[in-house]
Amino acid sequence: MLKMMLVIAGLITATAADAQVANPCPTGTQMATIRHSRIKPGQWATFAKAVAAHNGWYASHNDPTRTSLVRVLSRGPSGPVVTDTEAVTITRYGATKPSAPHDAAYSAFTDLYRQSSDMADETRLCLPRGG
Repeated sequence: MLKMMLVIAGLITATAADAQVANPCPTGTQMATIRHSRIKPGQWATFAKAVAAHNGWYASHNDPTRTSLVRVLSRGPSGPVVTDTEAVTITRYGATKPSAPHDAAYSAFTDLYRQSSDMADETRLCLPRGG
């Protein structure tokens, strides 16, 4: 029982960067993670700063992985409106090597994510390249 719990704990704590090593995606696609986050009131700018710092961390480690911030539309009285209460990020993994060790810069951007949002859900997928 303890062994199974340790295995489950290991799977839960595995990062998306760890998934970069073994790429199960078919040719013409790349591994990606889509996250839907609920942005805390007044925290849109902090969330956007987290995404920028996230990309900066990858760039500083010569890793081509990049995260895009996508605006979410909600229904308004006269049609769709851009909301500051939800966001989607799409991380496209560009490396097939293990991610760099987590350092102070990594902790800084993950703290910004935690400060500004709550993750609603996460999906790993094979995204068409260039799409």
